[in-house]
Amino acid sequence: WHIDPFGHSAEQAALFAKMGFDGFFFARIDYDDFQRREDKQTLEMVWRGSPSLGNQSDLFTGVLYYHYGAPPGFCFDWRCTDPPIQDNPKLPGYNVKQRVALFLERVKQ
Repeated sequence: WHIDPFGHSAEQAALFAKMGFDGFFFARIDYDDFQRREDKQTLEMVWRGSPSLGNQSDLFTGVLYYHYGAPPGFCFDWRCTDPPIQDNPKLPGYNVKQRVALFLERVKQ
């Protein structure tokens, strides 16, 4: 977790990479930039934080597709009514295959 800034600087990517982060996801992005990246399927990218540091400052980065929310059908907050993933086949309600299939369907959208 970190504070939710309005914008991200190249220094932030460089610092995160130097601190050992291997990925960073955020939600706030200009709506035109989001639409352009969505159209080109570039919501995930390698962010080079510093040209002088080269790949030492590279950070796998992604824009959260549903802003701060979960994909439809996968909200596990106490306020949500989506079914949980039941992964123990010995218990009633085992639904891993169905839930994984639904998740993959959502990802492909």
